[in-house]
Amino acid sequence: MSSPPPSDSGSDIFKADDDEFPEPTPETNIRDCGYPKWGFVIYRTTYSPDSTSKWDQFKALVLSNLRKRITDSPAPEILQNMDFIFVDDHSLDNISIADLQRRFRTWVESEGMLPFKPSQSDSQEMVYVPRGARYEFFVMVDELALASPCVKLVRGFPEPENPDEVGREHAKVWHIAVGTELYDELGDPNAPYTGRYYKSLPSHLVAQGY
Repeated sequence: MSSPPPSDSGSDIFKADDDEFPEPTPETNIRDCGYPKWGFVIYRTTYSPDSTSKWDQFKALVLSNLRKRITDSPAPEILQNMDFIFVDDHSLDNISIADLQRRFRTWVESEGMLPFKPSQSDSQEMVYVPRGARYEFFVMVDELALASPCVKLVRGFPEPENPDEVGREHAKVWHIAVGTELYDELGDPNAPYTGRYYKSLPSHLVAQGY
């Protein structure tokens, strides 16, 4: 009678570990950060006669893609605290990036989420406080964005480390890229498993040639 083949117990252990600690996804990272709200502020900055229908189509695309991806993800519960703010205000018609950055900073301050706070050890020293992409970047939808497949991603607080981005976009990203992967890739040191400061975007999210 032949003996049964030896089992690869080591492989079984690794498999059990893999099941217990699955690879993080953008959605699980967002969940595990534990913020009460997440999502971008998206400003409409064009109000030409034919822009309204295109703006509505853009909003529908973003929200539809988000809901589908999140529903199919390991963390569907983040739909409950998803809060993408679509700002539709005629006073923003043709506003400059610099002025929009100032408006965004005013909003962040109103939320009590400014990036620098007094140090606990020295009240005269200001320290950086990570808050997630929601309070670091925003999306700008101008005339070009509604006539092409890309939008402008703008850094809200470019100074002091990125002064060249005052009044300038950070990158152009595809319409379909406005979602959980982009949000996660912008980095957050508070993410338990992949916490990091943002460096650069993956090339597939960036609208090359625009």
